[in-house]
Amino acid sequence: MFASIAALFVSACGGAPSDESSTARELGTQEQGIIYTCDGSMSWTRYWYSDIGKTVEVGREICNCDGSSESSGVRGRYYDYNGSASSC
Repeated sequence: MFASIAALFVSACGGAPSDESSTARELGTQEQGIIYTCDGSMSWTRYWYSDIGKTVEVGREICNCDGSSESSGVRGRYYDYNGSASSC
């Protein structure tokens, strides 16, 4: 009897994962494409900030056309390119 009640409770509370979890994973994967990689196809400067308003810069990454990169500071939670990306 206890097993029946437990099974009823789990099914009523959505115990099995739905398709929404796979959608969330797909969206997370798509968002990763926004962060440029330094592969020599573009030069850019990425600015890292500690706040959502992007007023406190905590780090910076620079990618050069030869694929080399430089960084200073730390990676913050928020970033921006400030229009500094250009094709090589």
